[in-house]
Amino acid sequence: MFEFLFKYPLSVFSKGTFVLLGSWPRWVLMAALMGTAGLLAWAIWHNRTRLTSSISGSRAVIVWALQSALVALLLLLLWEPAMSVAALRPQQNIIAVIADDSRSMATMEGSRSREQDAIKVLNSGLLKDLRNRFQVRLYRLGAGVERVQTADQLKPMESATQIGKGLRQIADEAATLPIGAVVLLSDGADNSGGVDADTLSALRRRRLPVNTIGVGREHLRNDIELDGFDVPAQALASSRLQAQITIRQNGFNGRRVQLVLTGAGSVLATRNVVLQDAPQQIENVEFNVGSAGVKNIQAQLDPLPSEENRQNNRLTRVLSVNDMKRRILYVEGEPRWEYKFLRRAVDDDPALHIVSMLRTTENKIYRQGIDNPKELANGFPNKAEELFDFQGIILGSVESGFFTGTQQELIRQFVDRRGGGALFLGGRWALADGGYRVPPFAELLPVNLPQRKNTFQRQLVAPELTDAGKQSLICRIEDDPEKSANHW
Repeated sequence: MFEFLFKYPLSVFSKGTFVLLGSWPRWVLMAALMGTAGLLAWAIWHNRTRLTSSISGSRAVIVWALQSALVALLLLLLWEPAMSVAALRPQQNIIAVIADDSRSMATMEGSRSREQDAIKVLNSGLLKDLRNRFQVRLYRLGAGVERVQTADQLKPMESATQIGKGLRQIADEAATLPIGAVVLLSDGADNSGGVDADTLSALRRRRLPVNTIGVGREHLRNDIELDGFDVPAQALASSRLQAQITIRQNGFNGRRVQLVLTGAGSVLATRNVVLQDAPQQIENVEFNVGSAGVKNIQAQLDPLPSEENRQNNRLTRVLSVNDMKRRILYVEGEPRWEYKFLRRAVDDDPALHIVSMLRTTENKIYRQGIDNPKELANGFPNKAEELFDFQGIILGSVESGFFTGTQQELIRQFVDRRGGGALFLGGRWALADGGYRVPPFAELLPVNLPQRKNTFQRQLVAPELTDAGKQSLICRIEDDPEKSANHW
């Protein structure tokens, strides 16, 4: 009945967009509708005495509504209403077929793996039927999408499944290619947290429908999986890093499993993990990165008896380790204990090189750690190429007026544009007492300084680490956390 009355089925109206094809402006239509409704209301009100003898007031309102609706329908027809429906054009539009190629697809479902089931679906007629009508591009899905020519090239070896990233790549390709729809075959085991709002918006803008074909069971009865493995991309030689490892499990609550970190053929760290009854659990594992070089760091969970899928028990990340020294510029306004002990602390550190400027008198600077006699001979750098040669700046007990306006702006650019680190060490001529609460220093400080001066105080305190500080590598004096806390 709906199609008989409105020419098209309800599905067209639910998917289409209502448009007006007439050349007249829409505001003219709205003005005509409002004017006609007002004119009819005035006419009924003007003749209310004669109408009252034949119909009641409520019926008069109904008459006005029906007359207004009839006139509105006639006016709407003059503006040529239509439904705009996006349709794929045979042999012109491209259908992107994405097949999950991650290790979870190697899970056995009866006598076949999930990957074999997906390949069977593709080769049993899906690809052939689509190619009869459209152009087809086949992609493999892992940490992104990669073009393949045939389904037989699919091998469940990818270490991650990032559906959102893969769909975003297809949406970006749709900007230059006539991609009209996406067909996604996956077991749904996503490692990236799902499809984010930006990707969904990009798909909507491109009008890309995503048709999904599920493969395999939603959950395995007995399985442990490494769902995430986060380590920094770069590190200093012989430094300690903390890897954050995310574990998911089904059917092994309370069981113990060994977590092993390996790199360059040697074991970096091991830990016995008690599996928790939670959607996921996060374990932090510390290890020494060793000598310089590019290394593959692998995290692996030893398989448990009766585990259904052992292919998702390991993840690998690439870590670049270098032995380059970081050059730090230290500016100090007065001789003090902090200056002496800071320099002494880093003397034997192979990763740090301190170049210092110590103001001994008002017009005299004592330099240490310079590479050549000309370095800092004229004081604090005035050019970006000189300051940007450092990786960090330490500002000790020195007032902001020690730096010229050009040098102050250069320090801001050092942090903002170069990405260098800035440490405000404090002192009697620093922070609020040094006039640092005004731009550009106020933009660099993580705190709001008081407006008053004379805030500097000397007070003997016994520092004590918080629980987070005991676990932090920044505060680690010794490798063992308990020994380090006792040392503190």
